[in-house]
Amino acid sequence: MKNRRLLSLTLFLSAITPTILLSQSLKMKSVRIWDSEKANFSGFVDLEVSQGKILSIKPAGEKPNPEFLLPGFCDASVTLSANGQGGKTNLSELSKVFLGFLSAGFSHIESVGDPSLTSLQALMVKSKWNAPILSQSQKPHLYSELEVGEGTNYQSGLKANFDPKRNGHTPIFLKEKDNGGFSQTELFAKRKELEANGKLAIAYTFADKTSWEDALDTGFSVLFHPMPPGTNLYRTQKRDFFWAPLFGILYLQELKRNPSMGKEEEILWGTLSPYFGKVWKGNLSWELEPSEQDEFTPFSVYASQFRSERETHSNLLFASGTGHWGLFPGQAAVVEVRLWENLLQESGNIGEKPKLESKGFWDSIFGKRSEMILPTQKDVDSLPRVRRHIIQTLSEKTCQYLGADHGGRLRVGGPAHFSILTENPLKRASGIFPIESMVLGGKLVYTSKPTKEGTAK
Repeated sequence: MKNRRLLSLTLFLSAITPTILLSQSLKMKSVRIWDSEKANFSGFVDLEVSQGKILSIKPAGEKPNPEFLLPGFCDASVTLSANGQGGKTNLSELSKVFLGFLSAGFSHIESVGDPSLTSLQALMVKSKWNAPILSQSQKPHLYSELEVGEGTNYQSGLKANFDPKRNGHTPIFLKEKDNGGFSQTELFAKRKELEANGKLAIAYTFADKTSWEDALDTGFSVLFHPMPPGTNLYRTQKRDFFWAPLFGILYLQELKRNPSMGKEEEILWGTLSPYFGKVWKGNLSWELEPSEQDEFTPFSVYASQFRSERETHSNLLFASGTGHWGLFPGQAAVVEVRLWENLLQESGNIGEKPKLESKGFWDSIFGKRSEMILPTQKDVDSLPRVRRHIIQTLSEKTCQYLGADHGGRLRVGGPAHFSILTENPLKRASGIFPIESMVLGGKLVYTSKPTKEGTAK
């Protein structure tokens, strides 16, 4: 059933791929490309691109300082209409927004809460903007007691028409407010209806303590944002779920209560995401709004839950939360990946530490590791293993969920969507960022250095 859903989504997304992606011929000599089956880089190969697809991948001789190619990444949850500063994205910002995603290696992104993207996609073609391939879920369903106004981005209740201009993902928001929600009978009926029409019912349970049970008991796939404390999913033996934590949103809430650390982090983000440093760094206000003065759940609580559910990490899905306060295109992925790197480590104090980190604050955010959860011995291979897992999640896992045409892989005959790096990203902190160049549909759509289009060299 899931494979048929993914196939339908793939065909849909292939049909709406922007026509601005004019193919070019590329020849790259003695590079190392990501091998999804081995979850590691290949040996040296020559790669040739023609008509927007990978024409050949052939063994090649070694060379010093090779380039590394990663499949185009996919992001399962972005908001394009919000600008990360607490306001709305205006028309003049859109081209910068798209380049922000490309600068971090993203080839496909999915919007969940934006208005219709139809007019935006037409504008992209008309303006000849370089941009990732966009898709959009159906309007999210909110529980029926919640009133929604005319022209809203959401719909109240579980009865609504399917929009053929959007993909098949149908989000159901559960118990978002005042513990309201749908009955299991309603949820089960809605899931069966959607599956009968080739759609995928997805429950967004946020940090609610009980709604994930209602969703899983009625056969929904679940996106946790994040998984609530005490969930114990492994013990319940329920497997039909995705886990997209969106930790960056929670982490920014914590940083906003420690503005000096937040400003230091902002400088670091500018280093790890040079495009953010050039376009958006310095535009954040670190003062709490009156509505943000209330008590909130510390990030360390969710971090501890993430560690305790280690057996479920294979169900991770990547979502950056771009558009929420403090999370910008590209930079939001840097924030999320840094948090994942820390939380997925198999032992403490492994690998490099960013120079600007404050140990006391970092420990207060993440909490102390328990020897019962994570081993204490040093393992020099731990971080590379963690980064391989993150790359697989950003590429193959999330891209297949989105139905991306390349499936998050680099293969002969497949679309030429890939980023180019000058260093092995497994060997440095947050190493998948920044990239040197981005190729989409065989076209050079972003480069950090002046480079002749069509060469990527």
